Amino acid sequence: MIQRIGSKEIILLLAVSVVTLGAGVAAVIIDSSPEWKYYQSEFEAIVAEELGDVDPSQIPRGIQQVWVDDLDLVDRCTTCHLGVDWAGLEDVEEPWTTHPNQEIFDQHPVEDFGCTSCHGGQGLALTYLDGHGYVDHWNVPILGKAVGIEYDPRSALPMYEITCNFCHRYERSTVGTPFINHAKQLVRDKGCKICHVINGSGGSLGPDLSSEGDKHAEGYDFSNLVSPQQTIFNWHIKHFQSPETVVPNTIMPAMNFQSRDQYALAMLAMSWRDNTDLPWSYFPEIDLKDEMTQEEIDREHRMLSGDGAFFVEKSCFVCHSIEAYEIQSPTDKGPDLSWAPDDVRTRFSKTVEEFLFDPTGTMEIILGSQILLTDEEKWEAVEKIMRAYDIVTNRADSLSADTLGGSGPSGSGN
Repeated sequence: MIQRIGSKEIILLLAVSVVTLGAGVAAVIIDSSPEWKYYQSEFEAIVAEELGDVDPSQIPRGIQQVWVDDLDLVDRCTTCHLGVDWAGLEDVEEPWTTHPNQEIFDQHPVEDFGCTSCHGGQGLALTYLDGHGYVDHWNVPILGKAVGIEYDPRSALPMYEITCNFCHRYERSTVGTPFINHAKQLVRDKGCKICHVINGSGGSLGPDLSSEGDKHAEGYDFSNLVSPQQTIFNWHIKHFQSPETVVPNTIMPAMNFQSRDQYALAMLAMSWRDNTDLPWSYFPEIDLKDEMTQEEIDREHRMLSGDGAFFVEKSCFVCHSIEAYEIQSPTDKGPDLSWAPDDVRTRFSKTVEEFLFDPTGTMEIILGSQILLTDEEKWEAVEKIMRAYDIVTNRADSLSADTLGGSGPSGSGN
């Protein structure tokens, strides 16, 4: 028995057919008029207006692609950014403008570096949003003003410096990266490597930071980050601003970093990525280790293996300098331990020995929860503090004697 199709079913079938046909036509139109064709059409008009008569064959057409085998990288950025190497288009807006600082291509030719290795973004994409990485599940947006201004509305941060340091991480300073250079100087000045392994060397009090930039968001605890910007970069900024706020019970002290310091150090931390697979030709012609002066090498040696190494190992130096052993605290939040016998006697009416075994105030909390010393270690601390006290008092007595000895002859003639 043949069942007749009702009018409702026919109307529904026709509607579905029309929608399907419309979707197909729309797909054909979109495919035949992709976004990049508009940019290429505009580029031809801009070239004609700005540069006059130009041989049409010189103007690129179609999808442009750079394949960098050494980096396993495919970039199609120049499909839209057609004016990158065209002189005379410096005042034209993006994406048609000339790349600034053309000299950079002498050492970083596009065919060897591509675009996204320096600027971020999604190289295979062919639309604005996809190409700039403003999509879900793409962790590296284009590192331009739009991202930089989110963190400093007054002046967009040069976020591209993060990728520069991927290759230049072992240089003491790098031309064109003022924030990264500033951060490297802070790392040296504050003695960060006393607590952290950085670039393969350093202490073990804090986490190894050599590959900090490879950590995914899942590796960070954002629960204490009171900010609408729940990003890794902002986590670092806030952590350098107030370590204990972001990581409660951390032994890392607040270093009183200013805003520029925080931005610079956040960039540096995110630039520290595993680059062991990077071909040697991409590194500057230096040894693959931090460049250090002899003075810095000597200071690090004293801190890690000299007479005061005990106070570094136990984290005491985080708040206290020890003048006698040439240990410089990055914060100086507490008094110099070389003078502890006088300081403890004046403030607490105790000897150093009594204070270490029965502390009060802030030190009661620190020695009870953060710096846990055995009785044997407490006696060792007492012995080293008393030795340091002898060194500085003898030094002071000698200086006083020299001063008095020098003033005698000048006063004897009166």
